[in-house]
Amino acid sequence: IYLNYKKIDDDYGELAKTYTKEKEEKEEKESYLQINWDELLQRNKDVKAWIQIPNTNVNYPVLQGETNDTYIHSDIDHNELSAGSIFIASENEDPFNDFNTVIYGHNMKNGSMFQSLHNYMDRTFFDEYREIIVYTPDAVRHYKIFAAYLYDDRHLLQSFDFSNERVYRAYLDNIFSIRDMNACIDTSVEIDTEDKIITLSTCYGNQPDKRYLVQAVLETIEK
Repeated sequence: IYLNYKKIDDDYGELAKTYTKEKEEKEEKESYLQINWDELLQRNKDVKAWIQIPNTNVNYPVLQGETNDTYIHSDIDHNELSAGSIFIASENEDPFNDFNTVIYGHNMKNGSMFQSLHNYMDRTFFDEYREIIVYTPDAVRHYKIFAAYLYDDRHLLQSFDFSNERVYRAYLDNIFSIRDMNACIDTSVEIDTEDKIITLSTCYGNQPDKRYLVQAVLETIEK
């Protein structure tokens, strides 16, 4: 187990060190990283983005395979790895331009991958750290987290037609009507059916029929 966790940390630490660098203080701070897209895409054309959540351990490339099994237990080089990769649902036809882009990551006990999403179960943490940054070759997208809650294991993109305005509106209304005391929902955030959201999904404890979701709405795009 220790060697497995070490490999996860080493592999993803190498990716961050090789393909990203922090911007100098003198540069604009709307985005925090510079990504070497040319070399990253040469390594694997399935890389669609890089995701960063400040004040968490989330700082990873995001891939999308032909199926949702492609990267669930495979790294960026298609080598077997229990932690797999952070990956977009294969059903997303136009990631980050679709109305709901679903991104999966394992809940690793060593704090890697999407484990730190569970920090948002704490209301204080939820209120203070609300930013998600998604880097793509053509833009940097800034999202604001508006919801974090426990859900069932249904496949969102197979269960809801988010391109249907009425379905999307009903889905959003259902999120904002959640009254679970363990859920963190910011009802002051206004989301229209033209807005784009992302859903980060990870496992919850030893309950295979549950998923912990953190959802955020697109606020700004830097070209």
